[in-house]
Amino acid sequence: MVAAASGAVTMPPAIGATDVVAADPLGAIPERPQVLAASAGALATVDAAGQSLTAESTETARDVNAALVEVERQEAAERAARAEREGKLWVLPVSGYRVSAGFGAVGSLWSSRHTGLDLSLSYGSPVKSMSSGEVIWTGYDGPYGNKVVIEHWDGTEIWYCHLSRILQRSGEVKPGTEIGKVGSTGNSTGPHLHLEVHPDGGDAVNPRAWMEDHGLTV
Repeated sequence: MVAAASGAVTMPPAIGATDVVAADPLGAIPERPQVLAASAGALATVDAAGQSLTAESTETARDVNAALVEVERQEAAERAARAEREGKLWVLPVSGYRVSAGFGAVGSLWSSRHTGLDLSLSYGSPVKSMSSGEVIWTGYDGPYGNKVVIEHWDGTEIWYCHLSRILQRSGEVKPGTEIGKVGSTGNSTGPHLHLEVHPDGGDAVNPRAWMEDHGLTV
């Protein structure tokens, strides 16, 4: 203890004391602005990655949708082509028949010559359209009896005659559509189908030869 000139008492420095000031305990923590900058950069990277993924997902969805549309288009085209092929098939109008009179036959049953092909079978048997087309005439027609006329897809008109019943009086038909029942109306000696073939609505031709040309055997 030393007495100052002013009479005040001063304390000597503590043993071992130094002039070093203690470090700030908060100085070890990184500066906050740097932390915020790093976080912002990371968030920007994540956001950019998210936008990229969203864009890729959208593009993928568009590609998938375009592929599905193309598949559907191809399937629709195939269905249309198949329907067109099937619509142009030719089928026999009846089954279980026997030929009872051919084209060009003469006799007391006809005024001049026979203009069709007679297919005899049981009364009431189904008569079917030979291909696709449109029914253009139905009704009773004198010696032909109950008759259905179909203009088929290639312009050929086919007459289905002597029917006991007419089932299809108008509209579109497909190959095998039932249009009537076998009968014996008009100038007929028994149940049969009188079939006449008129290419492009013209004169009658031999149905047997015409059918063979279209892949049908009578």
